[in-house]
Amino acid sequence: MTVAIGVRLPTGLDTGELLAEASALEAAGAELLWADESELDPITLLAAVAARTHTSGLGLQAPVEGRDRELATLRVLCRGRLRTGLPEGWVEGEIPDGRAAWRELKAGHEAAGTTGLLLAYDPRLLDLLRNPDQEDDRSQDLQLAQG
Repeated sequence: MTVAIGVRLPTGLDTGELLAEASALEAAGAELLWADESELDPITLLAAVAARTHTSGLGLQAPVEGRDRELATLRVLCRGRLRTGLPEGWVEGEIPDGRAAWRELKAGHEAAGTTGLLLAYDPRLLDLLRNPDQEDDRSQDLQLAQG
C-alpha cells in the first residue's frame, strides 16, 4: 500500500502562484490539498482551488460555524471532493531533507499502516512527488542551468 500525500496549501503566495502550485501539486500526485484557518478564508480558497483542480481531495479542518450556505456551495464546486477533518488513517508530518530521508519516511509510514501523510507546503515537494526514486545529483542542475 502506498501512503497518500496531502499538502497544506501555502498562503503567502499571490493568487496566480497559489493556484498554479495547487494544480502542479495535483499533477504531481498530491491526493489532498488542505486549507487551514489563516489570513485567507479557507472556504473561499478551496472554492478557487476547486475550479483549477479535478481529482485531489480538498480538505478543511472542521466545518466553519455559521457558514452552512458557503459550505454547501463549496461542496457543489468540489464535486464531492471536500473532506472535513483529517481522513482516518492520515497523520501530519514534516518534509525531510533529501530523497533518501523522503523514501525512509514514506516506507516507515507504509509499514505502520498509515493511509496518508499531510505535509506543510514546501517547494521541494513537487520534485519529490514527481521524481521519488531519482537520486540527489546536483551536477544535473548545473548542466540544465547552463544548457
